[in-house]
Amino acid sequence: RQMCIRDRVSTQSTGLKSFSHSLNSRMTEPTFAGIEMGGTSVLVAISDPASPTSVKESIRIPTTTPDETFGKILEWLRTKKFDSIGIACFGPLELDINSDKYGSITTTPKPKWANVPVTHRFKEFNCPIGFDTDVNAAAIGHYRFGLSEKVNKTKGGMGCCYITVGTGVGVGVVVNGQAVHGLLHPEAGHIFVPRRDGDNFEGGCPFHKNCVEGLVASGAVAKRKQITPSEIPSIPDDDPVWDSFAFYLAQLCNTLTLILSPHEIVLGGGLLQRTSLFPRIRKHAAQLVNGYLTSPSDLDKHIIPSPFGSNAGIVGAFALAQSAFADSRS
Repeated sequence: RQMCIRDRVSTQSTGLKSFSHSLNSRMTEPTFAGIEMGGTSVLVAISDPASPTSVKESIRIPTTTPDETFGKILEWLRTKKFDSIGIACFGPLELDINSDKYGSITTTPKPKWANVPVTHRFKEFNCPIGFDTDVNAAAIGHYRFGLSEKVNKTKGGMGCCYITVGTGVGVGVVVNGQAVHGLLHPEAGHIFVPRRDGDNFEGGCPFHKNCVEGLVASGAVAKRKQITPSEIPSIPDDDPVWDSFAFYLAQLCNTLTLILSPHEIVLGGGLLQRTSLFPRIRKHAAQLVNGYLTSPSDLDKHIIPSPFGSNAGIVGAFALAQSAFADSRS
């Protein structure tokens, strides 16, 4: 493979020590191109060389057809200078480096985007590329740049999860500094959880109806209220729909805690910009776990918003680019 598509799973989890070494061998700090590919739009950005979590310049491009979308991304990037590229992409994705379809979107329900190659579109830049799901990238970005100092110093910063809730529910997982991959990548938004007493909502997932995504994604919230997703911001904070939302998301948080034992679970995405949801989610998480693991006060530091806010995705893309760059020099 050419250098620019030698992106591999391991590049996304290169240790910080390795990256620091690569910086020390350069006269200047590297610059990263980040691409956060969403189902509605794509954010393309160049990092500030002085801070890999800061955006120096960016452009947002509508996600239309693959050819049109990639054409506009390439057109913009051709005018920029950067050392590596990180692509945080909606999925599902093929992340098996031994597969002929590696670097592609696979079975997405998004029209015209199923089985679309992604990484090979950028080979003209002849630079390292990091590639992963948007939520895994956000988890990697949080692990590298966002974990609290207390976690890093006292517990080693061994892992975190990132949950995004918007049109779907995505979960990214980092364990021992590495993004979790295997048969596929984590799709924990599609697990089933016990239903709340008296809740007969059929769910909104096109595949599973009442999985977590089918119960809390924007389409589900809109369906419960018989409104359009664009009207969701007008729902008051004290509406009962948010208590059901928090109940099911709390179960997802507890499941991840019990199986993976992450030090922090970061919640992001469009619906979780509503900060009043966090106390509700923590309350239900504490009630459901029933004193088995952590105290309610511990949950304030365990289930948290992203310190990067709406920039969590692009920070994750920069982290992928950073790892790909470091891997290319090791």
